[in-house]
Amino acid sequence: MKARQIGAMEIQRVAEFASVPVEPMRLFPGATAEIVARGRRVLDERFIARDRDSLTMSIHSFVLRTHGRNILIDACNGNGKERGPQHYAHRLHTDWVGSLGRAGLGPEDIDLVLCTHLHNDHVGWNTRLKDGNWVPTFPNAKYLMSRLDFDFVGSLPPDRPEAELCLASYQDSVLPVVAAGQAELIETDHVVERELDHGIWMESAPGHTPGTMLIHAESAGRRALFCGDVIHHPIQIVEPALHIEGEFDTPQATASRRRMLEACADRDILLFPAHFPDPVAACVVGRGGVLGFDFDTD
Repeated sequence: MKARQIGAMEIQRVAEFASVPVEPMRLFPGATAEIVARGRRVLDERFIARDRDSLTMSIHSFVLRTHGRNILIDACNGNGKERGPQHYAHRLHTDWVGSLGRAGLGPEDIDLVLCTHLHNDHVGWNTRLKDGNWVPTFPNAKYLMSRLDFDFVGSLPPDRPEAELCLASYQDSVLPVVAAGQAELIETDHVVERELDHGIWMESAPGHTPGTMLIHAESAGRRALFCGDVIHHPIQIVEPALHIEGEFDTPQATASRRRMLEACADRDILLFPAHFPDPVAACVVGRGGVLGFDFDTD
């Protein structure tokens, strides 16, 4: 993804994995061959392979430059983390910090880290290993996290389905930031919107996790929306009820996804999901009452 300009704001992707093939039925328990076929009719080979049932995804962060501040949105999986059965995230050794450097920034340049939710593939680079201890990767940053998510994961029994997505990362990627005094827990319960920074505000979108939030950014009348895992793949525009394993509340997550897509439809809002492959950004459009994506390639 090339840097995008939204008014005076600049947005860049920092990829951990730019292209990851995933079996639809493995990602979405409710996926069927018929749904994948319908997806192929509206999505090209950048998103669904033509010769096999395989979806393409990405795992990435976004850097938002605005008002002289560098804001990181979500922090991927991180290196050297013990993730057990989550083989895609287990003991990684990626060049994510190098990707950040190619965007012109070092860890010390990040002023604010916004966590859309506290699953392991969104908080991993919050910390890195130093002298045998997990310490904040971004020494000068304040980390904003949902108190709802923090409290939920902190009391989550290890036998709950959600535990695999967040318990280990809570220990090595969340608690060390809190211990360092760099975390701010923000209230998302019953909050519709809250300003986080100049031209940047949060909107509650619960379901995937209790405290999942959307991050809005506006400059010069133009809008960007960073939606984390409210939507995982473009095929969910075909079937919004598709959901992944281990969500907190799937009906609520589906309602949040539908509400977000309908609110964005035919408006000048550029959507930045956490797992869409290139070209990553998209506008939601309504065609005869049916929602679709126009992917931004500028």
